[in-house]
Amino acid sequence: MYLWRKKFFALLFLPLLFLLAGLNLRQNYPELRQAALENLQAVHDDAISSAAAVAALEEVMVSSLQGRMQYIEGYSYLQKLMDKREFSNFSYIRDEQGMLHYASFFREDDLEPFLYAQRMQRLKEYVSPSGTKVLFVVAPAKYVPDTTALREGMPVNDPQMRVAGTLFYMNRLGIDTLDLNLSLPGESLSYEETFFRTDHHWTIPAAFEATKILVDEMNRLYQADLDPEGFYLDRAQYETVTYQNGMLGSMGRRTGVNFVGLDDFTALWPRFSMHYQRETLEEDGRYSYREGETAGTLILPEVLMREKGIYSDSQYSLYLNGLRTHEVIRNLDRPDGPKILMIRDSYFSPVIAFLAPLCSEIHAIWSLEESEQIDIEQYVRNHTFDYIIMEVYPYNIEARAFSFFQGG
Repeated sequence: MYLWRKKFFALLFLPLLFLLAGLNLRQNYPELRQAALENLQAVHDDAISSAAAVAALEEVMVSSLQGRMQYIEGYSYLQKLMDKREFSNFSYIRDEQGMLHYASFFREDDLEPFLYAQRMQRLKEYVSPSGTKVLFVVAPAKYVPDTTALREGMPVNDPQMRVAGTLFYMNRLGIDTLDLNLSLPGESLSYEETFFRTDHHWTIPAAFEATKILVDEMNRLYQADLDPEGFYLDRAQYETVTYQNGMLGSMGRRTGVNFVGLDDFTALWPRFSMHYQRETLEEDGRYSYREGETAGTLILPEVLMREKGIYSDSQYSLYLNGLRTHEVIRNLDRPDGPKILMIRDSYFSPVIAFLAPLCSEIHAIWSLEESEQIDIEQYVRNHTFDYIIMEVYPYNIEARAFSFFQGG
């Protein structure tokens, strides 16, 4: 009888499994075929290994699975019913305020902060003869000791020691630093106002506050004289619009709405007029070009009109499409402003948009992206800037983020 039940279940389950596979293949055949051809070509060109190609194809298959979010939401609902705080075998943790965090039972010590500081030192030594100033910025971590309330035993991933070690060696080697963890959250913005519940990013008001802190620091350290009248970084010069329950961040898309809910999304739209040119390296390797006012060039309203609903990219991508490997922003109304290179991650996308009115040009490179078209060190050697600002999110402090000036 035991074996008969097993066989009966197999007779019911296997046809259903093959039916689902067939429907999924029919629905996503063009996308899967394109991904397979691209990965085969990459293996043929020795750009990636066979194992990496298989992993990339599996990622496409999983992300395009028919009804994928329904499965996630069903699982999410069960976790909520069981009053759990961890999700997907401790991939994520929900704190007692409803915020999602990265979890970690064990994380190897990062033994290379001195190496990262040495690379920044070499960069500074190379550009200093031309008068270029170099500043290293750390974005705030979402986990804040003594503020984040966790259920007992939850193994949250705390990056504070990594941040402290990196900043110690940066300062020791003479690199100017700015630790935004000391200011955000703070008196200007509460913890809930600084971070999204469903995403690892800071909110747009927090990014605006960070821009003001950055400009104040540049004025103090380098007498940059940025926004001397305080016009462009005055919150009154922006219209504040909040989209209720409009955002599901990247963490929330993995845990489901049932587990964590939705975020309100607050955007800041400038009331003043500025004219820009923007050149962006897209994911397909080609450059796109935009020209016009802030809205439509740096801030993209079409992101709010997403066709796939809340499970598409989050509204955080309203600013500069979220993140691209390389882009150049030219302010046609301020040709005499400073020229800045940003070596950054996605935290600085809205910061760049808020800083653009003060600059003539902002060149931005994604520090973690491995690109055959853009090499950070070569880019620095080929261009001259007034300022080079490297920004890193605490969880992104790793060797890949400092892939420049590695020589002795």
